Amino acid sequence: MDYKVAIIGSFDAVLGFKAVGLEAIAVKTKEEAENKVKEIYESDEYATLFITEDWADEISELLDSLAPKALPSIVAVPSQAGATGAGMRNIKKIVEQAVGSDILSNN
Repeated sequence: MDYKVAIIGSFDAVLGFKAVGLEAIAVKTKEEAENKVKEIYESDEYATLFITEDWADEISELLDSLAPKALPSIVAVPSQAGATGAGMRNIKKIVEQAVGSDILSNN
């Protein structure tokens, strides 16, 4: 089976990804972003869902509530506005769950 890869974010942030074969989904509202994430998450068609960090922050409650599963992987990436740190927070959370402590902290 061939899986799809999608990116969710503002129009300006996702437009360029269409040229490299990703399904670019531009959203304007929190509700729209949440609906698209749910739709992709519940589908068996996607291997990876990229979401820009600004939108990942906006719908963090939904993202935190999704049950862990292998596919699709959900990855926060910086938008054209820059990084917010959402991607690193997500990686730290996953690592902490896997090993039982925060080994990525600088403390």
